[in-house]
Amino acid sequence: MSSVGTRTFCALLALAALATPALSDGVARGDAAFLRRAEGGRDGHAAPEPIGEAIRAYQEALAADPRDLEARWKLLRALHFEGDFVIDEREAKRRVFDRSRILSDQGVELLAEAIGGGEQLHELSEDALQGELTRAGASSHDVAAFYFWSTVNWAAWSRVSGLLSAVRRGVANRLRDYTLLVLALEPDYEEGGADRMMAALHARLPRVPFLSGWVDRSQALPHAERALAIGPEHPGNPLLLAITLLDLHPERRAEALALLERVSAVEPRRAMEVEDLAIRREARERLELERAGEGAPRE
Repeated sequence: MSSVGTRTFCALLALAALATPALSDGVARGDAAFLRRAEGGRDGHAAPEPIGEAIRAYQEALAADPRDLEARWKLLRALHFEGDFVIDEREAKRRVFDRSRILSDQGVELLAEAIGGGEQLHELSEDALQGELTRAGASSHDVAAFYFWSTVNWAAWSRVSGLLSAVRRGVANRLRDYTLLVLALEPDYEEGGADRMMAALHARLPRVPFLSGWVDRSQALPHAERALAIGPEHPGNPLLLAITLLDLHPERRAEALALLERVSAVEPRRAMEVEDLAIRREARERLELERAGEGAPRE
């Protein structure tokens, strides 16, 4: 078989796996463990055992078939949970997110081979992306989920590595491009998750010419408001809007404080107990700072 024929054959094999909806045993076991991730947790800090079980199950599924996109994005999701809600030590967090970056990069290349004709999907125009997904019969949901959790993990890595350092290494454009792909495919994924990410990028990333010149503080608020409109029950959305208003639109301080009050009193959703408790704690801490007069607007 020629090299061209070999590449085509491999791409078809990868495509067949990506288009297969069957849930593997490893993914099913991982899902069951992921649902128990709050067990043993306390005040927004999770115990390591349930999420560790989920990670191992997703790893087994991915080891059995590296082309299993669902196993890959669910492993990314689980690793992010571990890094954000289980591990406290900075270097240990960095190791988790370093691992996630590798998993993400592998998935990006797999999708380029299987669907994008060699081009990375986030580099395609929206029309071309939709056309390639339709042609391939691939799951737009799994692609959106993969890119979303890739973005979340890259953003988490940037936080522990330093935002300016991450921007200098070209991460800002990656975060933007991945998030735009999610917005194009499934804007309501994770209750407005892509708009939350875009709001945070515009609000928090340093603007460096030629590296992150697209960062625009004026775009943070529209994305934060859109996220809240998509997912009003997700406590992260009113919290993000409140912080955006306090940091960038201090003339709307009263509205921001009311939002913080609302999130500070939220009852955590059963399925999202650890995450919601952490969000509630952040809202209470920011509200306390504002009442003490220590909050300060961003430049």
